[in-house]
Amino acid sequence: MVSREKRRLSLLLYSITAIVALTILLRIFWVAVITGNTAGDYSDPQVSTRIVRGTITDTNGRLLAMETPYYACALLLRQVPDLQATARILGPLLSVDPQTIVQEASENSLYYLVKRRLGDTEYEQVSALIQDKKLPGVILEKRYGRLFPQHFHAAQVVGFTNTENRGIEGLELAYEQLLSPYPEIGTSLSYGNTIALTLDLDLQYLLDTQVVAIDREHYPDSIVGIIMGADTGEILAATTFPWYDPNLYQESEPEQRQNRVVTSMYEPGSVFKIFSLAAELAAGQADFTQPFHCDGSYTFTMPNGSETTINCVSPHGTITPETMLKYSCNGAVAHWALQTDDELFRKTITDLGFGSVWKTGMPGTIGGLVSRVDAWSGRTKATMSFGQELGVTALQLATAATAIANQGTLMSPYIVESIVDHTGTLLHKGEPTVANTNVFDAKVASTILSGMVEATRAGGTATRTAVEGVLVAAKTGTAQIADPTTGSYGADTFLASTLAIVPADNPKYIIYIGVANPTGATIWGSNIAAPAIGSIIADMVRQGKLVSDSMEHIKLPAGVPLPE
Repeated sequence: MVSREKRRLSLLLYSITAIVALTILLRIFWVAVITGNTAGDYSDPQVSTRIVRGTITDTNGRLLAMETPYYACALLLRQVPDLQATARILGPLLSVDPQTIVQEASENSLYYLVKRRLGDTEYEQVSALIQDKKLPGVILEKRYGRLFPQHFHAAQVVGFTNTENRGIEGLELAYEQLLSPYPEIGTSLSYGNTIALTLDLDLQYLLDTQVVAIDREHYPDSIVGIIMGADTGEILAATTFPWYDPNLYQESEPEQRQNRVVTSMYEPGSVFKIFSLAAELAAGQADFTQPFHCDGSYTFTMPNGSETTINCVSPHGTITPETMLKYSCNGAVAHWALQTDDELFRKTITDLGFGSVWKTGMPGTIGGLVSRVDAWSGRTKATMSFGQELGVTALQLATAATAIANQGTLMSPYIVESIVDHTGTLLHKGEPTVANTNVFDAKVASTILSGMVEATRAGGTATRTAVEGVLVAAKTGTAQIADPTTGSYGADTFLASTLAIVPADNPKYIIYIGVANPTGATIWGSNIAAPAIGSIIADMVRQGKLVSDSMEHIKLPAGVPLPE
């Protein structure tokens, strides 16, 4: 009985198998005979054979990264009659050692890549020799790769791709799936999306020009710079020096490729006084009715009974909040900090974004360091008030300044303006976003701006940022740089910096430059970063990015009617 059931089951399985096999055979017959297609037509699945990587542009559509064809030179070794002779011809043309060609090609049996990417002249010379049949076995392979037309401008922001055209660093890495999506079914080409950034190459050039000038005069270890839309949070320019060329990324060092605007944390120094003063004013606990008298040093008693002295560069006399910023008085800002509750002081600092990561899409962005109150020593709050015992980034400093520019409203930074697919469909639109509506009130912001404006006037530390006809608000800084291994300050390691808001009466731009370890006659931010920012502001006026009150009205010839 059991064996009969097994036979029935086996017969059923055989029948099903036969039906499936017959169906497959009939399908093959239909495809090959009736439709005329062969197996060769299906050897390559109907999936995109190539992905055209999307472009990256600035806010005005100028190219930062684009797909481009290029040619590689290779040897089909079995077709090369004389490897030594071929190497002697190719080597000088392609700037490759002939002996290297012979040695490396001899280690292969079929194929050898002589040079991955040929220049135009190299291609023309080799192509002519191939056409004249003087280089048997030499082939030119058409490939597709990435071209970065702006070279070192914003290089660390944009990043680069590898030889497979995959994003490795920067926004090329962060937006890999949007720039180079999965292949589409049924098409010969798949197209990546176009990403437009908020960067403005006009401003990027201005910033980079000043960075070069600083390097030539002061020979620093590194420089960071950023220009941000004061009322929008748009990142309009960002630079890290030393630079590299993403077209030649193989020749660069890892340190050159770091986007230090978002990846490097440091103690900001006196630039930070604008934010600590905001915290003191917002808390409302310090006694500003009694002017502080600076005799060149300030001594206070810590909770453990010991005394600590904070020094200024020189005696400043009677100090108010505005003149504290004008003269950059350490003693005054520390005195008011000590009168302010620890938690309230820290809250304003963190509400400004310090200690948090801004999600702009730029890889490696860090949040800096603002330690908890329970980890503070007896002098932490005082030293923090003038930019020590905390870690910040250039992006955080510029972003925090938007609250001063916008009457206490903090804007979120962003760098992607739009993402559009190859049909023109808008996939994403970046827009100004409020991060915090009331970090402090408008009166606090006004006081800070007034003090920063005073700093640009006679006797202030930021006079070299001043530009005729433009109301500039600025704060300079010169900070000692702590040794990361010992934690102690070096005798000759400094950060010279300046932050400016322009125009102060209707803020549109925030500009920050930080210069690490300058050498030469001066180390001061007022002498290194401030004049660079002054030059940028003057150039912005010339470009029409800013309007100067001192600009002369255009005089029209007689008889030409004035526009209505």
